[in-house]
Amino acid sequence: MYVKKLDVQGVRNIRHGLLNPVPDINIIYGENGSGKTSLLEAVYLLGRGRSFRTRNLKFLINTETDSCMVFALLAESGKDGGQKIPMGVSRSAQGAFQFKIAGRQVHSASELAQTLPMLLMNSDSFSLIEGGPGNRRKYLDWGVFHVEHPFRDVWRKFQRCHKQRNYLLRHDKISSAQLLVWDREFVELSEQVAGYRQRYFDKIVPEFHQVLAELSGELDVDLALYRGWDSVSSLGEALQVAYQRDLTTRLTHCGAHRADLKLSSEGRPAAEVLSRGQVKIVVLAMYIAQGRVLGKAVGKQCLYLLDDLAAELDQVRFARGMQLLAALGAQVFLTGISKEVLLAALPKPLPGQVALFHVKQGIVEQEELDSM
Repeated sequence: MYVKKLDVQGVRNIRHGLLNPVPDINIIYGENGSGKTSLLEAVYLLGRGRSFRTRNLKFLINTETDSCMVFALLAESGKDGGQKIPMGVSRSAQGAFQFKIAGRQVHSASELAQTLPMLLMNSDSFSLIEGGPGNRRKYLDWGVFHVEHPFRDVWRKFQRCHKQRNYLLRHDKISSAQLLVWDREFVELSEQVAGYRQRYFDKIVPEFHQVLAELSGELDVDLALYRGWDSVSSLGEALQVAYQRDLTTRLTHCGAHRADLKLSSEGRPAAEVLSRGQVKIVVLAMYIAQGRVLGKAVGKQCLYLLDDLAAELDQVRFARGMQLLAALGAQVFLTGISKEVLLAALPKPLPGQVALFHVKQGIVEQEELDSM
């Protein structure tokens, strides 16, 4: 599915923007502060149920209005008469956000994500390598969620079990018998989560290496999956060893919630070896690899939101990245300051369509493209 129509009203400085995106590359350009990122934020809100810029969603509403709305019409790529799904979100200044898919109100962010899978790349994305393991777990679990469909229910059960185990650890009069009951379920669910992650990991690794070679042949980066406990012991044994530490800190120190995707280069952690520019190339390769895995595993593509990617990469790597994204057949929303720089990075001849949108002081206008 791709966004065939996008209507944004009252989101930050976007008073009203009506766009007819193409299934392939959509370029959004304008000066800093014009509203480019706000458009991406509006699309992200539809697919994730939250913002990537703030936790307080009331700040999304334009200060000159008392409500905001984002509407999208989703369509099947290459099928003019195919299925079309309306999808929308609205909120008044005093109320909560309401999400609807095909006229039906939904309350689950997972249902939004399943309907409109998307990946965001912005300046914060590079913490994927330099940041903590939580960022890499989110990266990994995005793919597992979309490729291994039973994962979402198992993950919910695991989260409840993990929460209950920590609840027991915080009670002074906890009995080992009580904890043992929850440990059995905790071990079983952790192993299921680890199994789903391992299967996805086995799919993403060869794609990552292939994309990285196409982006930068000289970079050598290895991926390893840490399941959340020592590989030489079972989780049950690991919990027994960590029992006193868990009691002291009142937290569970091993299990699926401690998993990590470890990146190394030349036998050392990648964050210690790679330059800032190399980190950006590796992260781009990781995201493109996810699109390739999704396409091969389930026969559909995600939507890419790329916020000022040209400012993060040199011209050669940026052009190579755009060539690989165009070949995916995914819908891309790409922002930047200069339309000339963005257009120059596109492969020629382009394997799909291109649309150009100019944003100025919150007003969005579609522009005609010269023959490319």
